[in-house]
Amino acid sequence: MTVVRTRDSGSRDNWDRLHEVLLDIKPGDTVTPGDLVGQTGLSPTMVQTVLEALTRAELFERTEDGVFVRRSLWGPPAA
Repeated sequence: MTVVRTRDSGSRDNWDRLHEVLLDIKPGDTVTPGDLVGQTGLSPTMVQTVLEALTRAELFERTEDGVFVRRSLWGPPAA
């Protein structure tokens, strides 16, 4: 398999940092795309894409004001 890197894809260190940050988020914790951009150095587009994918996988919920809330895997959505 060939991995094609685009200008917007970020370095491995950026992706590793995103991975670490996401693993540290507990159910009920909140995060904004801007928070993750600042912590990882990834582009806003990449961060938004990741958060939307995690929302579709039901790991996060998005509030009306654009904040993402980590959901629990074993219970109802965090309030």
